[in-house]
Amino acid sequence: MKKLLIIGLCLSMIGCAHAKVIVKPFAEPQYGMTKLQMIDLLGTPDSIEIYKKTDLTRVEFYMYHRSHGSSDMNISADQEKVPVCLINNRIVGWGKSYYEDHVSADDIRIK
Repeated sequence: MKKLLIIGLCLSMIGCAHAKVIVKPFAEPQYGMTKLQMIDLLGTPDSIEIYKKTDLTRVEFYMYHRSHGSSDMNISADQEKVPVCLINNRIVGWGKSYYEDHVSADDIRIK
């Protein structure tokens, strides 16, 4: 009986090792959402950029990728980088144009 239990546990562990990573589709965030609400909605960001503005405001951009076309995790699928901006742990804007309008050469990149 012990051997059967051990074999069952081993097989279940092997099954977990080959599980696919679940990637959430990009959904439009809402203004004022907290960082935790954003991560719950969009998942873990692909990268994070943090800047200190000249007025000492800390601005965080969480970078996500929105796929166009294939829902497969294929690298060749069209992807658009979507930065989501947080100030004081609240969403204040998102999108490429928002990013370009709010990051300047005077900003100090922290991360």
